[in-house]
Amino acid sequence: MSAPLLRRLSGVRRREAAGPREADIGIQRGHDKKRSDEIRRYVEAGYPWASLNTTQRERFPDLQKPGWLPTAIVANLLSATTERDGVKVAPQDVITIDSEGGALVRLVLPDGSEDASWEPATDGLEPIEIIDGQHRLYAFSENEDHLDGNFEFPVVMFVDLDISWQAYLFWSINIRPKRITPSLAYDLYPLLRTLEWLDHVEGPMAYRITRAQELTEALWSHPQSPWLERIGMLGREKLKVTQAAFVRSLTLSFVRGWSANPKTKIGGFFGTHRSDEPTDLLRWTRPQQAAYLIALWGNLRDAIANSDAEWADYLRNKTPTQLVPKDHDPAFAGRYSILASDQGVRGFLQVCNDISYHRRHDVKFRGWRRMVTAAATDVVEVTSALEELREQTEIYDFIKDLTGGIADFDWRSAVTPGLPLDIESFQSRYRSGSGYKQVRLQLLLHLAAGDSENAEGAQAVAEDLGYI
Repeated sequence: MSAPLLRRLSGVRRREAAGPREADIGIQRGHDKKRSDEIRRYVEAGYPWASLNTTQRERFPDLQKPGWLPTAIVANLLSATTERDGVKVAPQDVITIDSEGGALVRLVLPDGSEDASWEPATDGLEPIEIIDGQHRLYAFSENEDHLDGNFEFPVVMFVDLDISWQAYLFWSINIRPKRITPSLAYDLYPLLRTLEWLDHVEGPMAYRITRAQELTEALWSHPQSPWLERIGMLGREKLKVTQAAFVRSLTLSFVRGWSANPKTKIGGFFGTHRSDEPTDLLRWTRPQQAAYLIALWGNLRDAIANSDAEWADYLRNKTPTQLVPKDHDPAFAGRYSILASDQGVRGFLQVCNDISYHRRHDVKFRGWRRMVTAAATDVVEVTSALEELREQTEIYDFIKDLTGGIADFDWRSAVTPGLPLDIESFQSRYRSGSGYKQVRLQLLLHLAAGDSENAEGAQAVAEDLGYI
């Protein structure tokens, strides 16, 4: 049914906040005009353009795509005898059903109702009740001439349902369905891949999530990655760090934009920068970005494996074999290592991003160029990029110096068996939600107090972030 016609013929019973709740027979939530306006923009130009603010819509006109509404409006057709609070549909406004004795059903509409000026009788009900879909329907206003008035909705029409059945349907549609896990949602984004989507690193959040998910998949799937098959990609695997955690950490570090928080001077190393100058952009391909992340994690793993620090030996002695992934060091990947937790992953990625971003001018990152365009999950191209990266002496020395300093950090979790009380108390600050910030803070302070080439950068970053 066409949107304007359905709107003229229908009414929405909404729940009211005032009065006895048992006497309130409305089932719909209140109408959110902003939601309907967003749907209107979606029909005009698709997602995510519809959800952008005015400035972003002007900045990203190429994100416009066809919008369509494939899900049905669920409605109830009132008969001539149905009452709501003692009111019926006026006789001249009743919609009748003509089956003509066969399977084809035809609705006989009120005379003149297909004219835009038609309205139901003021003393009667609208002949159709909307059970689900009011925001989609109200996106089509008679006063909005920029939408095609012939836009048609699929409609599932019930006949003379009482309010209890309508409430049940509304509950079934909107409340009962189980939402998919964030990890599975992130896994779906690459199915929508186009080059334009992935190239808008500084654009809407959906595109940054897409890039972060692809890089996460690269870390999970590449043979040289320390995270090979160690990330819970669909939320079902019994792995401590999930895909959703990795994606969030990357969107808060390497693929974030400085404009996400104008007060900070630290942006995403793979994004654009505050100067917004073309010469300041890091034009790495996706295989280069994946190779850089794999190299950071790989060098950290190797530095810890070669470390005889007290904390590392302690974890090797205290972690049972069954709590360590096969062929991995308990200090790096064991159950009691913070590096094998969400907090450790985010802290490491944030600090690596912070220092890389801070030193983007004095380390020759932009001198490493590759012309081959491929996905971050292309094993051949990422392997080739890793080989090239090892030949970029200045960049690779930076990676080894940075990860060497990070490897000296005490990565024991507070639940490690037998920890002295003072150490357990100190390490407990890395737990729960506040632990993310604490890992980043303490790691920066640790690097700033060291004698590596990145000590000065860590100090500057900590000051930029307001930590010191």
